Amino acid sequence: MRAFRNLPTSALTKIAQIASPPTTYQAGELISDGQGEQALLLVVAGKAKVSLLTADGNENILYLLKGGDVDGQAALFVRHPRLARLIKAVYPTTVIRLRHDAFQDLLASSPLLARELLNSFGARLAELEVDNSRLHLLDAKERLYAYLLDWERDYQSSTHLPASDDQGRGR
Repeated sequence: MRAFRNLPTSALTKIAQIASPPTTYQAGELISDGQGEQALLLVVAGKAKVSLLTADGNENILYLLKGGDVDGQAALFVRHPRLARLIKAVYPTTVIRLRHDAFQDLLASSPLLARELLNSFGARLAELEVDNSRLHLLDAKERLYAYLLDWERDYQSSTHLPASDDQGRGR
């Protein structure tokens, strides 16, 4: 989950300790009916579809979740009724749940974790602001170039390679 990616290992360990054990669902099996569950869902492996039923009973697929994807991030922070979305396994799918109450208790007991998480969300908010400004201020070619530069920077920082200049020399 992007919000957790910059957290130190000690914080991730605390979060992992309150997560549910992994549960595996077979293809076609209902993972969540969206009724009353206040939890983040992390897909460990497999693939699941998230859908709504239309008034006439047809399924409207909203998006797919694959290994590493999460659904329901807001449920960790706000207790509110959610849309009755169905989440069904497309292939055998293993998921972990992080429940609202357990997460809120963890934040209350660990101010350092709460601060680290807030800082991580702040960094994500800054990324979203950049993405939003690019969407509205740059044409498609400029946006693509900016995203490629970001990808290159992220790749180099993850592999500890020296960064190239952003002037496009040698390209």
